Amino acid sequence: MTRHDTILKWASYLLAMVLTAAVNYYVLGPLPISLPLLLPILAVAGGTLEGPSFGAAYGGACGAAMSSLGHLGPGCVASLALFGWAAGLAAQYVLRRDVWGHFLCSAAALLCWELWEVAHRLLARTAPPEVLLRVALPELGWSLAFILPVYWLGRFCCVHYGRIYHE
Repeated sequence: MTRHDTILKWASYLLAMVLTAAVNYYVLGPLPISLPLLLPILAVAGGTLEGPSFGAAYGGACGAAMSSLGHLGPGCVASLALFGWAAGLAAQYVLRRDVWGHFLCSAAALLCWELWEVAHRLLARTAPPEVLLRVALPELGWSLAFILPVYWLGRFCCVHYGRIYHE
């Protein structure tokens, strides 16, 4: 890829990240539903479609955006970079680089995220398990419902500006 192609690829993916964050926090946020986690799904899409190194860098960018919008601070950057990197490795060596590979990686990442959120609040005795599960399960469900639209956004960037692996 030329430098121009690389700039277009990153610009398209960053525009997709801004669009996803805007939909997540400013369109879905005011609705009376649990706030889905769309940026981790987008980080996984970057890793699944473009590979582990791009997935780690893009996951870090998604984590920085998510952290600036109020989640976890620096831990969010590291965890989303790890999700993107792991999804890229899984798609490169174990799974296919298609919607099913993305779905499995996204479901695993979201499950890890929710387990971490519940576990560290349980250990800190912040709230009882019933309350934590009453928040975590709908959040997980709404996040799973948005896996395909977020994947299609990432795939659009990959097909038109990045690289796509034909199976």
